Amino acid sequence: MNLSKTKVLLRLLILASLIFATNCSVNKNSVDNNVIIDSTPEAEDPWESLNRGTFAFNQKFDKYLLSPMAKGYRFIFPSEIRTGVRNFLSNLTEPWSSINAALQGDLKNTGNTLARFLINSTVGLLGIFDVAKEIGFEKQKEDFGQTLAVHGVGPGPYLVLPFLGPSTFRDALGKVTSLYADPVTLALERNDKDQWIWIGMALKGIDFREQNLEKIDNLNATSVDFYATLRSLYLERRSSMIRNQKIDETDPFQEFDVE
Repeated sequence: MNLSKTKVLLRLLILASLIFATNCSVNKNSVDNNVIIDSTPEAEDPWESLNRGTFAFNQKFDKYLLSPMAKGYRFIFPSEIRTGVRNFLSNLTEPWSSINAALQGDLKNTGNTLARFLINSTVGLLGIFDVAKEIGFEKQKEDFGQTLAVHGVGPGPYLVLPFLGPSTFRDALGKVTSLYADPVTLALERNDKDQWIWIGMALKGIDFREQNLEKIDNLNATSVDFYATLRSLYLERRSSMIRNQKIDETDPFQEFDVE
C-alpha cells in the first residue's frame, strides 16, 4: 500500500468522522453501556433519484447476469461443495472482524473471532468446515462501518452502490477502508495475488444470490416498492448488527457480507 493512498484514506476518515460526529447523527442515536449506537434507523435518502437509477441498473445486472450465474452455480455444484466454499470465504473475514471487535472495545468477540479463525484454519481444513461453530464459537461479524457507528459516527445518507447494492455513506467508507486494511487483502497484494481479491468478491456475490434466489425473487414479486423494501431491510439489519442482536431469519441480507 503506497503512502499517498494511505494519506488520502486517512483524510477521508477524519473528514467523515468530523462531519457525522458533529452533525445531527448523535441526536438519532441512543446510549448503551456508555457506547453510542444506532437507534431504530430512519431512511435518510436525499439522493433517492440517483439511488433509484443505480438500483435499476443493479436489477438489470441481476436479471441478465448474476441470477443466471447463481442458478448455474446451484445446478453444477452440490450443496456440500457450496457450503464448503462459503465457509472458506467466511473464514477469511475473521481476522478483519477480530481487528474491528478490538477497535470497538469488545474483547470477548475479539477472542471469539481469533479462536474461530485458528480452529477453522487448522482443524476445519482452511475453513472449509466450520468446526468452531460446532464446539460453541458462534460467528459474529464485525466490520469498519460498525466500528465507526460504535464510536458515534452516524450512518449518513442511504446509498445504493453499483453491483454491491444497499449501503450508507458510513458503510461505503467502511468498504473502502477494508480494501486498505484487511489483513487477508494486504497479504494477497504483497504476494501479487490481487486477482484473488476480485475473484473472491465475485464468488461471494454469486453465493449470496444462490442462497437467496427464492427469497429475493418472492420479495420483489410481493413488494409494492422493492427499492423501499430493500432499503428498510438493509438499514434495520445494520442497526441490529451494530447492537450485536440476532438477525431476523426472514431477512435476505442476514448472510450477506456487506464488506
